[in-house]
Amino acid sequence: MTENLGKPRRIFDEHQLEGQVPTVELMRKQIHLQGLVVGSRRDQQNYIAALEATGVRPVIDRTFAFGELPEAFAYRLSGEHFGKICVEW
Repeated sequence: MTENLGKPRRIFDEHQLEGQVPTVELMRKQIHLQGLVVGSRRDQQNYIAALEATGVRPVIDRTFAFGELPEAFAYRLSGEHFGKICVEW
């Protein structure tokens, strides 16, 4: 689970982890594990309706082609962005 992690060592999981979590290994390697809670389909529809009603739009910093995915990740890790980093495919 952790052998290919670089720095910073973070795992984000939006699904329920299956099996046992290797707690000792995570602590020894100083890996941060964070679960993500996402809403229901109805929550997403309400969110989209609210955005449309208010005119609020996300700030898009930069858009990459799918073939530039490694560059997109490098840009994200650089911390130079302000807003969303998008990938088109």
